[in-house]
Parts: sequence; structure tokens; C-alpha cells
Amino acid sequence: MVGRILHIEQEQIDRRATRKRVEDVLETVRMYRLMGALRRESGAILEMKMNGIEMGSPTVHNTESEDMMIRLNSECEHALSILEVDEQEIIRKRYLQKDKQFDFMLFHELNMSERTYRRVKAKAIAKLAYMLRLEVSQ
Repeated sequence: MVGRILHIEQEQIDRRATRKRVEDVLETVRMYRLMGALRRESGAILEMKMNGIEMGSPTVHNTESEDMMIRLNSECEHALSILEVDEQEIIRKRYLQKDKQFDFMLFHELNMSERTYRRVKAKAIAKLAYMLRLEVSQ
């Protein structure tokens, strides 16, 4: 029954736009993971430099932006943890590592045929889109 519901919902979404949206979110999370410590450190330095001078909006904006990134990272990590092991491995290696790997390298490394790799990857992206509410309607 659940598979049938997912199939019906998938027919009503724009797969290409949804995949792009998921990939954009994963890229944002990857960049945050790489540069988050630097952002937090530079935010602390900025606060120390202001030393009581009210500048308001930049600090508030940085705090709100940081909170949003922390939440997005957490939601993405939780969604990834629900995926099957091979799906997780593909998403983490393809989209979240410091040095992203390309598809043609990954399916060899994971000992999968190209067809199986693409099928597993597409399924993982569809699941992430559903879990993170990133579906794009047709």
C-alpha cells in the first residue's frame, strides 16, 4: 500500500526539478559542513570587534542564518540515516564529501553496474525529497 501511494505521488511531481532541488540542498549542507566552523569563528570575532557597539541586523542575520543551517544539516542527517546503507553511501560520497566524486567513478568504487547505481541513486534522491519536503509539483 505504501509503495502504491509513493508511486502515485511520484507521478504528480516534476522529477527533474525535484532532483535539482535536493541536489541544491545537499550542496548547501556540504558547504556548511566545510565552512560552518569558519562561519562560527568569524561571527565570534565580529561580536568581539563590535564590543558593545550596536550594529543589530548583521548579528541577527548571522544568528538566524546559522540557526537555519544547523537545522537543515540536522534534518538532512536524520533523513540520510533512514536511507538504506547503499543509498546513504552514494549520497554521502557523491554530494557530501569535501571532494565530491563523480558518478562514473562511484559506481566502479561501489562495485555496482551503472544501471544499478543510477537506480539506487534516483531512489535515494526521491526518498530524500519526500522526507525533506522538497518535492516540486508538475
